[in-house]
Amino acid sequence: MTKVSPPKKGQHTSSRKGFFFEKTIAKTPVSYEKSSPIYSLLNGQRVGQIPIDEHKEIDKEELIGYRSTVAGLEWLLLLLVLLCTKLPWVHVPEPTLLYASMTAFAVFICVLHYMWRSHDGTRWKLSLNMWGITFFITAVVWETGSLSSPLLPLYFVIVLLAGTTLGTLSTLLGTLLVTACYLFLGAAETGFFLSGATVTFHAEHLSGPIIQLFLLWLLAYFVTLISKETDRTKDKIRQLSRTDQLTGLWNMKMLLIFMQREYQRILAKTGKFSVLMIDADSLKAVNDLYGHHAGTMLIVSISDTMRSELREEDMLARFGGDEFVAFLPDTTCQEAWKIAERMRIKIAQVPLNYEGHTLSITVSCGIACYPEHGQDLTQIMKMADKALYTSKGHGKNQCTIFKAPEAASSASPTPYGRKAEDPVE
Repeated sequence: MTKVSPPKKGQHTSSRKGFFFEKTIAKTPVSYEKSSPIYSLLNGQRVGQIPIDEHKEIDKEELIGYRSTVAGLEWLLLLLVLLCTKLPWVHVPEPTLLYASMTAFAVFICVLHYMWRSHDGTRWKLSLNMWGITFFITAVVWETGSLSSPLLPLYFVIVLLAGTTLGTLSTLLGTLLVTACYLFLGAAETGFFLSGATVTFHAEHLSGPIIQLFLLWLLAYFVTLISKETDRTKDKIRQLSRTDQLTGLWNMKMLLIFMQREYQRILAKTGKFSVLMIDADSLKAVNDLYGHHAGTMLIVSISDTMRSELREEDMLARFGGDEFVAFLPDTTCQEAWKIAERMRIKIAQVPLNYEGHTLSITVSCGIACYPEHGQDLTQIMKMADKALYTSKGHGKNQCTIFKAPEAASSASPTPYGRKAEDPVE
């Protein structure tokens, strides 16, 4: 058994539900910002520092990673061509042209990857790499025997590159581009571009390139299938990272991103918004009496009820445990209070039937609004959290609009909430 010592002088105890579990500990007083669950969630950063669209940022980082990988691939390709030209069975009629092509490709790599660093996280810059590699391989194949060149299979690199970094459409375009290069090399070798020349076809000579072209399209097909599966998997992962798995609500990360976007929109039009911090009352008693599964079902029931009472433009997220946060754009404090009251009353009036037991629960809510209670998102969320503390301290099952301590002491008391049986105005 763990022994808990009484608090020393100058300390206070806290029994409010912690971020992950119930705890009653002695601790020294700290500033509200350091002790607030909101501060813990943000890890010290302000809401405005969170990327507006996190997944676009992730995509950009992914493309930047592809860029460095492609740069390494291009240098290896250049080294491979240089080594192959030294082999005794590789005939190079005009070495000067080949070395000029290799030099030009080296300059292309340096400029694209090391000197021109802007737009690294864009797909069109990766596409530019694909075009550059295609022209380089075509020049090398042309100068080492055309369709008879032992370096002809290097075209497969282009399809693999497009499929793994650029997606289905780019894979198709890359394969068409390589096919056009095959046709160009074949036409040039058979004398198609020479005026007055007789075009002759040798089946035994063209059979190798035709088989390679067939394998190239087969590879493109499989790479496209893999690319589609990868995209579907990414979409599933993104969906899982955006939502709470128990309730299906948005998670807090997505709520903060949404709030930042709406905050910037509201600032541009001098608008307003409200934030609700909602917490279930006495859920621990339900867990103790009927088990945690019953408490889990109540959380799901509460989230469904709240979602049904919010408007389409509102956003509701699960903070964790039995705490929720709602963001109401273009909503005044009084409007937000009425919405919160409707949710509170409906939750109290809709019990859950669990294994023959009728389980009912109430919620408490804290409300803070822009611009009355702060000028930035982080401050307003903290004020809503303080208002939630006030609702808990005044008997629970009520909704409280944040009021600064000096304002609360000077003004006449305002009703913090109504019991579930009272009607809503």
